[in-house]
Amino acid sequence: MSRFLLTLTLLLLFLLEGTVIQFVSPSAWGLSWLTVPRFALVGTLLISMFLGRREGLYYGLAIGLLHDLLYGQVVGLYMMTMMVASYFAGLIVILFQRGFAMVLVTCSLILFGHEWLLYSVHRLFSTAPVDVRWMLHWQILPTVGLNLLFALLVYAPLKNLCQAVNEKRDVPLE
Repeated sequence: MSRFLLTLTLLLLFLLEGTVIQFVSPSAWGLSWLTVPRFALVGTLLISMFLGRREGLYYGLAIGLLHDLLYGQVVGLYMMTMMVASYFAGLIVILFQRGFAMVLVTCSLILFGHEWLLYSVHRLFSTAPVDVRWMLHWQILPTVGLNLLFALLVYAPLKNLCQAVNEKRDVPLE
């Protein structure tokens, strides 16, 4: 039941980032910042840090493919970047302790790397005609800030949900 709830939570985050959150973004209020909510990615990063890199990789693959099919211009781009981001988040946690500050630092670095990788691939294929400075200042850094604030909000609930999944996993079969 807890794994089902975890998957349902990720799907809810995916739906929220594509529907409701678009109306409260700074660009909708006339500000020049472009923030992209990546709430499902934040969820997969936290899952990867709490449940392991393999589970994060699978969740990143599924959410990335769903993102590609519904919103993407190229099938496979978000699938690859979310999968790699989730895997690296789980890999970093193996090297360091899983404290609150480390999780937030890891989230911010992985979110920055994800946005930079997306920009680089779009720039490589000439679909991102904007300057690097503009992109960094007006989109990547505000996006990382928004998603880091969201990570602060969902840290404790997702940690508890992942602990419930781990407890169910450790129960021996009779």
